[in-house]
Amino acid sequence: MDKQYSDSIFPFGIGASFFSALAIMMFAGVIAGFLLGDKQDFRQLGGIPLLIIFLSLLAGPLLYNRKKSRFQVNKVILEKFDGIGTIQGLRGAFFRLLLYEQGVEIRAFYHRYYIPFTKINTASIEKGYFNNRLNIVTGISGVPEYIVSSGKQFLSLAFHIEKKAKANKAILPSAKSRAAD
Repeated sequence: MDKQYSDSIFPFGIGASFFSALAIMMFAGVIAGFLLGDKQDFRQLGGIPLLIIFLSLLAGPLLYNRKKSRFQVNKVILEKFDGIGTIQGLRGAFFRLLLYEQGVEIRAFYHRYYIPFTKINTASIEKGYFNNRLNIVTGISGVPEYIVSSGKQFLSLAFHIEKKAKANKAILPSAKSRAAD
């Protein structure tokens, strides 16, 4: 994963991070249950590990992704979208998309990715019956290659991303030819 374009608590992708965090918390809950299971005073505390799991897997990422990221500094947000969908293989993920003049930021789980429009090779939209898929092809390793969600606001943002990526590709060849002259 390229650290220039990624800001993540976990060293691997969103889906693997979610399932490894879930496994670690479930294992910690089992250990706590075995250690405290014989004590009469702690019999009714089984809900506490479930509450901790819920807060760290659902509420924690939502709060974390609302905070300003290092990519957001000195940038003006043109459009933002908070949604639920599929990202990097994790279904039902809460994510946030932020559109800047220079690129797009994707936030999901405890991961943040910034993709400048200069690094986007192609961006395309696949329309389905119930949801839409935004495909982003870049040369950056580790960033999400697609996001699936529904709603008119998501589709509008996806069209803006596609349009800006195409406009940037049209500008780059002419700028290169001027630089060669």
